[in-house]
Amino acid sequence: MIKPQDAVGENPHYQTMLDIGFPAKREDWRDEQAVYKDGKLTIAGHPVMEDWEDNYMKALADVAARGGGRVLELGFGMGISAGHVQAHPLREHVIIEANAGVFERLQAFAAEHPNVTPMFGFWQEVTAQLEPGSFDGILFDTYPTQGEEVAAHWFFFAEAHRLLKPGGVFTYFSDEVRELSPRHRQALADAGFTDVVAEVCEVDTPEECLYWKDKTIVVPICRKR
Repeated sequence: MIKPQDAVGENPHYQTMLDIGFPAKREDWRDEQAVYKDGKLTIAGHPVMEDWEDNYMKALADVAARGGGRVLELGFGMGISAGHVQAHPLREHVIIEANAGVFERLQAFAAEHPNVTPMFGFWQEVTAQLEPGSFDGILFDTYPTQGEEVAAHWFFFAEAHRLLKPGGVFTYFSDEVRELSPRHRQALADAGFTDVVAEVCEVDTPEECLYWKDKTIVVPICRKR
């Protein structure tokens, strides 16, 4: 399993998260106030999401929802990617969110979109309730709640493979600039993903952004064979 110091070696943006610090226990994240202001979402002092991510969120959503059917999204945040997922014809859109304040917004979103099923809790607990091979697409974009989770997407790879139908596609906020590193690709292969394509999305990152400094982010496309 990747360690925090290894994650920083893979991507220096993780150092910002470690410098800010995390609640003492994962469960404390649940009740931290979610502050929505000036196109940003902040929780426990962490810049969880900002509206400049819109076109990247659209790219991820288009990958996860391109096959229609049943899509799983982990992390609601500002609802940007969820809105883009909803632009596709889906049978069901399951969204997992762990912060109570953000979950209230998710419930309001679900009230306007009948095919949305909101689920409250940390993905480490909630996805265990879901049937294997039950989703056509998965989009993973949760924010770490502990220092050990600064590369949270790595920890979810095997679970994503378990939950996908054969032929289903998995994508996530990759935290890589122009390509997936060899170690990153190996982690995906170890989880069962042998069909992996990396596309590059251009983003208009503001200078003051604390968690991303580059003008591109990789869009991973991982298909279950």
